[in-house]
Amino acid sequence: LRAAPATPDPISFALPGKTCPYAQRTHICLLEFELPFDSVEVTGVPKPDWYLKINPRGKVPALRVPSEGYDAVVYESGICDEFLCDYAATLRLGKGGTLMPADPFRRARVRLLNDHCDAVFAKSQFTYLMNKESDKDGALRREMEDALTAYEDALVESGGPYFLGEKFTLAGVHVFPFLQRLTVTLKHWKGYELPEGKFARLREWIGRCEERPSARASSMTKEEIIEVYERFVEVDYGFGGLNRNR
Repeated sequence: LRAAPATPDPISFALPGKTCPYAQRTHICLLEFELPFDSVEVTGVPKPDWYLKINPRGKVPALRVPSEGYDAVVYESGICDEFLCDYAATLRLGKGGTLMPADPFRRARVRLLNDHCDAVFAKSQFTYLMNKESDKDGALRREMEDALTAYEDALVESGGPYFLGEKFTLAGVHVFPFLQRLTVTLKHWKGYELPEGKFARLREWIGRCEERPSARASSMTKEEIIEVYERFVEVDYGFGGLNRNR
């Protein structure tokens, strides 16, 4: 879109189709809370001027939430998702109550897992995927598996079925789009699957999350994921710095 859309009611959600794992996080939150929204597809570089006025960083996702007397604009996926938790609680919407626990220690646990995803795991995943030097694959694979251990451990400690126990939380929302892409892309390009002996609970968790209606509605098919990533692999895409081979 190159022309500014009319402000929808009540939430406008900007995303690049279903290709971006960051945007999928926020898409899942909107669906989990059953919040009405209109989506606006924003693609290409540079972003259109109207979008840069909403989000100066030009990234997706972004939310525009009409409120009393002004439009609230929120961007960056982690911030969008916590905002939606607060917003849904204010409106008393959402069949699951909230994706963030009330207990401050458990809220901190969610944020620590999310930080681990962004600072450690995602980088190891895309660096392994995009590596073209076969002699480095073993070390990069071990680095990725070391990062994934935090999630297997969380499932063991909580007793499952989710990272903090019985309820699906933002800790799951945050990492699921990346793990979903991992299972497809690494099998296709590296012949790699999560070892059952190391990641039995995490494999079950991925399958369980894939069955959630919010995940099904926000996800690409396996064929679509491969089609999108073929372009990334061909051009040695940097993934915003996540690919450390460059």
